[in-house]
Amino acid sequence: MNTKTIGLNEADDLSNREETHFFDNKSFLIKGAKVQKIAVAFANADGGEFIIGIADEKEEPDQSKRWQGASKIEDLNSHLQAIFEVTPSLDLKYEILKCEDKTGYILRVLIEKSSEVHKTADGTVYQRYGAQSLPIKDHQKITELSFAKGATSFEDQVIKDIPAEQIAESKELISFLKDYSPKTDPLEFCINQNLLDYRTWETKSGCSIIISFMS
Repeated sequence: MNTKTIGLNEADDLSNREETHFFDNKSFLIKGAKVQKIAVAFANADGGEFIIGIADEKEEPDQSKRWQGASKIEDLNSHLQAIFEVTPSLDLKYEILKCEDKTGYILRVLIEKSSEVHKTADGTVYQRYGAQSLPIKDHQKITELSFAKGATSFEDQVIKDIPAEQIAESKELISFLKDYSPKTDPLEFCINQNLLDYRTWETKSGCSIIISFMS
């Protein structure tokens, strides 16, 4: 399992990061069912980043106390197992983060946007709306979601004449990543945010929107 050591400033930035449509964080005490809920919601929407081991503002108002990691890396296995029980299987990447100035290990999970409709172990479909993971219980709504996912979106279209290096080395992206936590290599960020196809390294149309937003 990939383990990355981050600095105190990065750890504090993560602890103070607001939950959004693309980001969520919960303490290590989160139950497997809620882990699945958030993972499924991201996959059924636009993908996102999920951190286990940092309490959110409701769980811990004091930002300095939000880092609540596991004492051993093995203690995070149950959270991973919960994610692996989602059906169909999720397209994801994960790593362990630690900070020498804080206690415990945290789990960072990157969930890819999926072309399938995913369900938790109890059969519930969730989708991300803003900073919330909400259930979809109406069968017609689930069917509509399935149809929508079957269509290829503009953001997933490949741009053949723009090399990956041109995106990864753009001044807009380099500038944006200066304040991004945890510190991430530009190429790794592009893959994680679905700007590049991680199988072919081809540039996707959505990257132009993101780069324009950063500038």
